[in-house]
Amino acid sequence: MDIKIGDTVRLKKKHPCGSYDWQVVRVGADIGIKCSQCQHRVLLPRSVFERRVKAIISREEPLSRKTASERIKELEARLADLLARWPAHSVSLHLWQQREELEEELENLKKETEKS
Repeated sequence: MDIKIGDTVRLKKKHPCGSYDWQVVRVGADIGIKCSQCQHRVLLPRSVFERRVKAIISREEPLSRKTASERIKELEARLADLLARWPAHSVSLHLWQQREELEEELENLKKETEKS
């Protein structure tokens, strides 16, 4: 299986937090993955990882290949997804951090495109 750092994969069983999607953060004999919802990190042997993967959701492209408009659309989609999962109350710290990071990156990218 061709896995690269930054890829998002969907596993067969959901994590206790309710998410099926994980981001690859380490590649080697062991595969490091991070839950997309709660940020929990797990290190799995490659053989176990390959059995548990249901699908590769997205591949991380190098930033140089993406145009600014594609990156803006991607950030807006990620922000919309995050806000769709936003709880009515008791918002956890990592969700606030994710939202602030996405909004800041989106704002900076829009300013850069306006200057050009």
